[in-house]
Amino acid sequence: MLEVTEATVSLLQRLLDQDANMATGIRIEPGHNGQGEALITFRPVSRPHLGDVHTLATNLDVFVAPELADTLASYVLDVAKPGNLSPLVLRAQPEPV
Repeated sequence: MLEVTEATVSLLQRLLDQDANMATGIRIEPGHNGQGEALITFRPVSRPHLGDVHTLATNLDVFVAPELADTLASYVLDVAKPGNLSPLVLRAQPEPV
């Protein structure tokens, strides 16, 4: 299951605070840029879509679209270090001891 860090939750919560529709959660879903390259997008939502998977996130509902759930299951969504092109990064979950 995708893990979402507290720092990422804070960043996503700031996005929700700007949402005119008063969404209460974030949906991670597939998308594409103008050149047709695959992207992961973040959309404010009020509830999960059918088949969405909950993430390990504290104090925010974060859902993953079913077509991404298996791919992202072994990752942690974290805030990137300063200077990175993207504000968020995926890193492998630590192996259980």
